[in-house]
Amino acid sequence: MPKLSPPINHLSYADDMILFYLGEKKSVGMVIKVLREYERISGQMVNLNKSFFYLHDNTPLIVSLRLRRMTGIKQRSFPFTYLGCPVFYGRKKLRYFDDLLKKIQKRL
Repeated sequence: MPKLSPPINHLSYADDMILFYLGEKKSVGMVIKVLREYERISGQMVNLNKSFFYLHDNTPLIVSLRLRRMTGIKQRSFPFTYLGCPVFYGRKKLRYFDDLLKKIQKRL
């Protein structure tokens, strides 16, 4: 994330949301605090069984374990699809866009 961006950044649509944040204890604690506050105010619960976090492949194992312990959320691997679009890091690979291209071709 850019250095001048807010500590918590997000993309959301309907009942889906992606949060981008640093894996530091302070950032993780802030995200958990915001999610708990959301639950308290809205009366809705965040479903941790449908929640996942993603880390760069070079992230130390200790960071992954700490995030799992602090959040209760499972880890998955990049790339993944969000609202039909591939989410990845690094170089673009054609295979990341296969499903999206197939959907577009069906409509032509």
